[in-house]
Order: sequence, then structure tokens, then C-alpha cells
Amino acid sequence: MLLVAAFVTWTTRPSRVEPPVDVADPVTVRVLATGLHSGLLLPCGDGRTVEYGFGEWGWYARDECAWWRAPVIALVPSQGALGRRYVRDADLAAMGETYGGGQLASIQVSGEAAKRLLARLDAEFASAGEPYHNAVFDMWFVRVSEQFHLLHDCHDEVAGWLRELGCSVGGRPIRTGLHVE
Repeated sequence: MLLVAAFVTWTTRPSRVEPPVDVADPVTVRVLATGLHSGLLLPCGDGRTVEYGFGEWGWYARDECAWWRAPVIALVPSQGALGRRYVRDADLAAMGETYGGGQLASIQVSGEAAKRLLARLDAEFASAGEPYHNAVFDMWFVRVSEQFHLLHDCHDEVAGWLRELGCSVGGRPIRTGLHVE
């Protein structure tokens, strides 16, 4: 029993995110943590910041979040969704460390790496077909090729984006969040 408890504790802790050190041309990106969801906010350079998130199409994009769907969504790979919304930098600054029902953690990364990631995510979003607007989240969503399941959820997708920005992200078989050091 103790071994099972230790395994569950190890596999379900948030993954530690360590920002890159000595970055050239630093910009601030923010990791959003709501408890159940992680997202990433990237500066656009035009007075706005864009939030990107990943989730299951029905649950995240369509707000089909009946409790009985959760086990199926976790265990059976299903359609992934990429979500996007813009916020004015001034509005974001006024919110401090809270945003979208969660907490923000700021990280300094290379401006060039942030531009590359933003361009890649923008291109993926633009090429994915007609966006769907979810008024609950005030976000636009597109279907993406990545499938959503227990071993590849929003935390895993954001961890990959953070690695593209030069961050080190600890591994976990089942990620339940991201914790910025």
C-alpha cells in the first residue's frame, strides 16, 4: 500500500519548470495555472499578449464538461484543440498575477525563441480550419492533429512549448500541472 501511495504521489505532482539562464534579448512569457489547466501567454509586440492553450475538443472548445465524460476523455485518445485569445498588455498588467481564473508565473526567455514559438503556433492555428468561438472562455479554438489523453494533456503541451523557449521541464508519467521555480 505504501508503494502504491508513493507511486501515485510521484506520478501526479506538478512538473518543475526552470527558466533558461543568461538569455539574450529577454522577454517575459507567462505560464497560466488554473489547477486543472495550463496555458502559455506570449507577447505579440504590438501592445497585446496572446494566450495559447491545448485541450480536448469537446471539453475545452465546446464546453461539454459533464462529469461522466472525464474518465473517457482521460483514457481514450480524442480530438485535440488549440485555443487562442488576445489580451491587451495594459489589462494584463492590471491583473497582476491572476488571470482567467488562475495564477500567472512570469519567465524571462529569449525574445527570438518567443517570436519563433509564437509564429509556429499562429501558423498552426491559421492552417487548422475554421475557428470555433467559446463564449465561456472567450477563446477561439481549432482542431489539431495532436490527440488529448491522460498521457498528453494541456500540461504536456505547454511543457513542450516551454522547452522550445529554452526552459527545463521535469518529466512525469502523468502531469498534473507545471510549477515555475
